[in-house]
Amino acid sequence: MFRNSCKSSNTMTAAPFNSLAVLLLLWISLTTVRSQIPIPRDTSRDSNLIFEVSKILCRARLKVLFVYFENQRTHDHSGEILRVVTKCNISYISLRKKNRPLEAVKDDGILMYMVMIIKDISQPLKLSVINKKSAAKHLSHVILLVRDSRKLSLGWMRASFRQFWSIWLLNIVIIFWRNDRMHIYRYNPFTDDFLLPVPVEPGELPTLGQLFPKTIPNMQRKPLRMCLFMDDVRAVYGPNGQILGTDGLLSGYIAERMNATRIITRPMSYSLHNQSADLCAMEISNEFDDIAMNIRFLAPDTFQKRAESTQAHNRDDLCVIVPKARSEPLFWNIFRSFGGWVWLSILISMLLAIIFCYTLSRDRSGSWVAFQLISCILSQTLWNTPRNCPLRMFLIFWLYFGMLICNAFKGNLTSMLVYRKSLPDINDLSDLATSPYKILIRPGQVKHMKQFLSNNHQLGGKIRQLMHEVPDQVFYNYLKQNDRSFAYLEKYHIANFQVNARQHVLKGLPVFHLMGSCLVPYHAVYTVPYGSPYLGFFNQLLRSVYEFGFERYWNRIMNTAFIKSGTKVYHNRRSKNSDDPVVLKLEHFHAVFSLWAIGTGLSLLVFLWELLAHNWAKVKRKRQASMQT
Repeated sequence: MFRNSCKSSNTMTAAPFNSLAVLLLLWISLTTVRSQIPIPRDTSRDSNLIFEVSKILCRARLKVLFVYFENQRTHDHSGEILRVVTKCNISYISLRKKNRPLEAVKDDGILMYMVMIIKDISQPLKLSVINKKSAAKHLSHVILLVRDSRKLSLGWMRASFRQFWSIWLLNIVIIFWRNDRMHIYRYNPFTDDFLLPVPVEPGELPTLGQLFPKTIPNMQRKPLRMCLFMDDVRAVYGPNGQILGTDGLLSGYIAERMNATRIITRPMSYSLHNQSADLCAMEISNEFDDIAMNIRFLAPDTFQKRAESTQAHNRDDLCVIVPKARSEPLFWNIFRSFGGWVWLSILISMLLAIIFCYTLSRDRSGSWVAFQLISCILSQTLWNTPRNCPLRMFLIFWLYFGMLICNAFKGNLTSMLVYRKSLPDINDLSDLATSPYKILIRPGQVKHMKQFLSNNHQLGGKIRQLMHEVPDQVFYNYLKQNDRSFAYLEKYHIANFQVNARQHVLKGLPVFHLMGSCLVPYHAVYTVPYGSPYLGFFNQLLRSVYEFGFERYWNRIMNTAFIKSGTKVYHNRRSKNSDDPVVLKLEHFHAVFSLWAIGTGLSLLVFLWELLAHNWAKVKRKRQASMQT
């Protein structure tokens, strides 16, 4: 009985604790269920924005899409745009709050389209994914989506665009949903307002070309800084601020097309007459100028992420200027009036004529027939007119034949005595390797020779042995003095006009020759700061220049600009000039007098032979007479 009473008392004591436990479990379960119920809110604005942008991306048929979420936590529609673009066969790369900039992803200058999603304007736009010093900024396209646009204002968009411009991104659009329609804004950093609304008709979607147009921007006469040093060929400073040469004229064309004010930075030569180095490298790497307008080698390893190059538009190899080949001796020019077959035909005609005349001659003393025929050819008179009618008829035609041959020979002989046929010039590497000329090179060109000419190569090793490094001033002085004991390594665009310059022409003939085969092959490009926003526009303008033929037209007047840029000009046309007629001098007739000397010498030898023969015959007769007596 005592046990039953104790058991009943324990049961009554545990009942309140069980009821409390049940209530606690019910409260926890209700709390859990309540936390799983979503909070109702209006999501139509987000859905419309994501859906319309997804349709724009699908119609553009992109290959890869970058999707970046600037906020730290996920939101409801983070995966919706990814699901839609995946159905359009668009691959995507999802990024979220990366510490490393996107430069590591697109350092090779790939075409990039990126969608940035932010919640509202209260969320800071840090742009931690993109670095200012990243290549090919003109290939980067960013679409900024603002989910909640209730507090979005024009001032916030201007501030955001200025933030993008601080990292040199031009291809930016801001898209948001308001008043049941989509609003799109671009920007122009050269205007005070910055904002450029993209017109979108109701029910229509803009194309990718409307979002990111490739038209040349209007800089509203804002400054466009250009670095341009004088190189005597493609950039020649003239009076009144005029700049001649292809590079100078191209700089004016770019500034005019972009409606910019051209501001020229003219760096002084760090070493005198140094045209083998890029004098604007410091201005470009430090972002002092927007473009260097002097062409330079396309050598990406030398840029070191300090500069970017435009598209290749010309060749600028390192070529060798060699002395012009010497001329052949003038002696043989007296026979060059006629070809070999003509001389052979004249000889055969002479032999046939002698046989004919000797056969038809009545008196067989025809020893003078040959001399009379030769005198006819030389327009000399006949001292013996034959009475034979066939011979007279033959001599009539022979005199006319001799007149034609003699006049043709005399008419061409003068020009052949003046003209000196040149020997073959050095044009290929094998001839250069076996030539006796030392090749003068500048200090800045040594690294290119070591890179492209190997000592293990048969010709490369021989050519490198011929090279002699000299300072720029020494190089310039030797070339200016027309020293033909050396060859000169020079850029193609400079060497091409050096060989045709008036100061390198003597007696109307060029002193130097540009080899057809160059040692170092390079393309010519211009340079801009690394990550420049203007690179795409510069490439577009360069392509138009070459397609419309402006470059060829500028090259035609480049020679005139080259002559006016410090080379020797003959102001007096009456002075000795290569265009004046050449007066025939004794040196032009040394072959003729040499032939006369040879004939006189032979005649003297014949005379001495006859004299010796006559004296020998006389002595022989005396001996015979003495023996008889």
